[in-house]
Amino acid sequence: MKNSKKTNRAKNNPSSQKKERPERKTSSANSSLRKLQAEFISSTSHQFFTPLATIQSSVELLEYYIKNENYTRQQEIINKIKRSIANLTHTLEGITNLYKYHSLKQKLNLKNIPIRKFVNDLLEEVVVNIGGSHLILVNIEPDLNMIYCDEFILKQILLSLINNAVKFSPQGGQIRFDIQKKKKSIEFSVKDEGIGIAKSDLKKLFNPFYRGKNAATIPGVGLGLAIVKNLSQLLKAKIQCISNLKEGTEFKVLVPN
Repeated sequence: MKNSKKTNRAKNNPSSQKKERPERKTSSANSSLRKLQAEFISSTSHQFFTPLATIQSSVELLEYYIKNENYTRQQEIINKIKRSIANLTHTLEGITNLYKYHSLKQKLNLKNIPIRKFVNDLLEEVVVNIGGSHLILVNIEPDLNMIYCDEFILKQILLSLINNAVKFSPQGGQIRFDIQKKKKSIEFSVKDEGIGIAKSDLKKLFNPFYRGKNAATIPGVGLGLAIVKNLSQLLKAKIQCISNLKEGTEFKVLVPN
């Protein structure tokens, strides 16, 4: 009978029920984290094993062509090995950039940045990368002169989005870059005329190594947008993507101000 009373009291005691809830939440969070880590390790392994397998088979072929003194094929294989090594290096750089920004949380260099000078500097870097392959149309709200932000991080976000827009747009296409004030934030919009993104891909777009089904033939490892998301979180900025297949893509970054 005593045991029964204790059980009843425990059931009717709200405080005892409340104590269980945080544990359930923690367990659920740990489970989600383990799943995310497993997916990341699986994706990372695939990104490394593919070029490593290419290098291994290429070395075996190279040995064969050396024995047969086929110098033309030797050079072709060497170039293939070089491309695989470049892909590995690019992947490693992407992973490093993806996670190194976590350590910047306590080191943000927030200051007032003149918008027009910032945009001019940004576009100079863009032009170095793309030359005259695309036309970038810039529109800055006339009364907008300053933004309070970390200049380096904001530039990395926008460089990545603009370069992405160029990569997924046809040669000679237009990229719209708009900046305007929105209540308590400043909105940066990058809009292209490219291949667009399927609705089924939008939810996974910012996952590391994820690439849309229609992007298979375009170079890249799928880390750019994951880095953009991480950097946006450091600035407490919101990022949105609006897209339809074959109708282009627009990314909006809303930076609190």
